[in-house]
Amino acid sequence: MKMSLRRAMSLALMCTGLPYAADAADSTLVLVMGGEAYDGPPKFEVDFAGKPIGEGTVAAAIDTAEAGRFADQKDKTPYVQSFTFAIPEDAFKPDGPVTVRFLNEAYGGEGSNRDRNLFLASVTLNGRAITASGLSTEEGRRPVANEMLGEFLVIPDGSKNAVSEAPEGGWPLPLLDVVEPVASKVAMAEAAPAAAAEPAEPAAPAAGDIAALDPDPEASHCDLDERYNVIGFNSNSNELTPKLIERLDQVAADIGERQCNVTVTGYSSKQGSIASNALFAIERAQNSLQYLQRKGVKFIKASATGVGATDEFGADFASNRRVVITVTP
Repeated sequence: MKMSLRRAMSLALMCTGLPYAADAADSTLVLVMGGEAYDGPPKFEVDFAGKPIGEGTVAAAIDTAEAGRFADQKDKTPYVQSFTFAIPEDAFKPDGPVTVRFLNEAYGGEGSNRDRNLFLASVTLNGRAITASGLSTEEGRRPVANEMLGEFLVIPDGSKNAVSEAPEGGWPLPLLDVVEPVASKVAMAEAAPAAAAEPAEPAAPAAGDIAALDPDPEASHCDLDERYNVIGFNSNSNELTPKLIERLDQVAADIGERQCNVTVTGYSSKQGSIASNALFAIERAQNSLQYLQRKGVKFIKASATGVGATDEFGADFASNRRVVITVTP
């Protein structure tokens, strides 16, 4: 009897006692991109293993006609966005490459500062991140030299594609659907037409526990509509400290036996690099969702995603290193 690669990997992980995906689940691809706008923002499409996954628009791109060039900005954060895409379970390949294509390059002419460009900071698939220094550039199918701008890979026009090959050992498997019908879906920021999935990679429960997590129709009612701030992550860390665990315990106790829709959104301060901050934001959300799962919280829909660097919550760095957990019926 032939066994699929995915099935073989799952069985191998089960035998080692490591987290594994027992059921079908979408994979989560997150791109962190900056942009320059001229007569409109830059647009891109992304493929995985040769199959189209979706498109996006860097709406935050700096207007080169009014505000200057991306390279000249000391703080590039306002012109950078995170995009989340779902890769269907049947399209996932551990060795699949990610390819980003620029769709609408434009240039104002010789001597003009008006230009439209894309800048790729990182590619993250199921929690495994590749930063710009690990990406490559292809013209057609031919490798060409990378054009770098600090921590960004430049995609200057439609003739050159940014490529992320799979890391050594392959991309990790996606999050297990813990409770049926757990939806691994989250709205995709400025990205279409693909639906997005939450970038979460928590440890799965033991196989014997899965049946016990099936929702009871009598207990599935949710009358909770709350937003919880979980603050206290250390700089350059996604670790759940005792203070954070205490707060997450409060959230789990509030949810109790309810089965609700839960969205966990991670944030970082503007201290450090854009790519690192984006990754920390995602990992903080993933770790928080994982902890709630381990505490026995059941979900109708669950998602974990990262916004990246922000100063939305105050001028001090510490206030912005947080996750926000939104619980709705």
